[in-house]
Amino acid sequence: MAERSDKLVLVTGASGYVALHCVKQLLEDGYSVRGTVRNLQNNKKIGPLRSLNGASERLELVEADLERPEDWPGVIQGCSFILHVASPWPIVADEHTITVAVEGTLSVLKAASKCSGVEKIVMTSSCSAINDGHKNDERIFDETCWSNLEDKHVENYARSKTLAERSAWNYWSSLNEEDRFELTVINPTFITGPVLSDQEHGSATVIGRMMDVRTFLAAPKICLGLVDVRDVARAHVKALELPETNGQRVLVTHTDPVWFGDMAKWLHKEYTKKGFKISKIVTPTWLLKVYAKLDIDEQAKSVLHRVGPELRFSNQKSIDLLGMNTYIHPKQSVLDMVESMIEHQMIKEPKKPSPGCRFRRTKHHATPEKEATSQAA
Repeated sequence: MAERSDKLVLVTGASGYVALHCVKQLLEDGYSVRGTVRNLQNNKKIGPLRSLNGASERLELVEADLERPEDWPGVIQGCSFILHVASPWPIVADEHTITVAVEGTLSVLKAASKCSGVEKIVMTSSCSAINDGHKNDERIFDETCWSNLEDKHVENYARSKTLAERSAWNYWSSLNEEDRFELTVINPTFITGPVLSDQEHGSATVIGRMMDVRTFLAAPKICLGLVDVRDVARAHVKALELPETNGQRVLVTHTDPVWFGDMAKWLHKEYTKKGFKISKIVTPTWLLKVYAKLDIDEQAKSVLHRVGPELRFSNQKSIDLLGMNTYIHPKQSVLDMVESMIEHQMIKEPKKPSPGCRFRRTKHHATPEKEATSQAA
C-alpha cells in the first residue's frame, strides 16, 4: 500500500464512464491518483470523483483537454504511470471525433516522452480497432486482427479508435530508447455494467433505449462481445503492474457472444413486472433491409451492415497475461447497469398508480338534503 501510494497515476478524462471506475479501482488498491477533467467548476462531473473512498487523501483533480496540447506537459509532470482513457464516445461520431481521438492521444504520448519520470502508459482502445470492416468473417477475433478501414461501412467511432491506436503504436515505436516509456493497450468489447454518475455515454444510451418500447421497438439480429466495466478497470490496473503486458494489445471480453435479442429478453423478463414496457421482438433481417432502403428509419440504415453471423472474440491473452480467469457474466452486467441507471435517474421508473386513483363501480346514495335540492332544481 505504501509503495503504491508513492506512485502517482494520471487518469485522463477521469469523470468518464470507464475512467471513473479506473480511478475507483486505483484508490481501492492504494494508489495516489491525478485525474484530468475539462472543467473543475463542473460539480456535476467532479462530484462522483470526490465521493470515492480515498479521494480526499489520494485524489487530485486538474484541468486538461485533449484539444489543448499545451495542457499536458504540466499535467503529466511528476506522474509515474498514465491511464489514457479519455476519448470521444458519442452515440454517433463525426470527423471531429476522429481528429480529437488521434491528436489527443499523440498530445499525451508526446508530453509523456519528454517527462523522464513516466514509466508506463496503459491506453484504452476498443474491439472496434480489431473486428470492424470484416462483415461475415467467422474467425475468432484476437489481438492480431485490425479493423479494415477500407470498408466504407466502418463508422467514424471505429475509425477513431483504430487510427488513434495505430498512431500511438507508431509514435511509441519511433521513440529513442531513452525517451521510450512502456506501452500497453487494452481493447474492450461493448462495455456495460454499473454507472457511477449520471453522465450520458454510448452504451448507456443504447441500454436506456432498450428499456422503452417507444425507442426500441425490436432488436436487430446483431451479435457482439460484451465486457463489464468493472473488469475493464481491473484489466487497466493489472496491465499497469505487470511487465508481461509491455508492448502488448490485450483484448478484454467475456467469452459468450451476446445478441441484442438476448439483452432484450433479459430486460423484458426482469423489468416488465416492474411496469416497464420493453420489447423482446427480434427484427427479421428482410424487414430491416426494407426500412433501410426506403429511408423509413435512419437507425435501420446505420445498423444494417452489422447484421450477420455470430461474432466471437478470444480473451485468452487476458487470461495468460493479466490472470483474468473470470469475467462478470453479460446478463448480470446488463442488469447491474440498468439498476444503477435507475438509481442515477438516467432511466425513469414507470409511475405506479396510487390506490386512490383506481376506478371502482360504487353506488352513491343522495342525502335527503341533496335529494330535495335536486328536486327543487
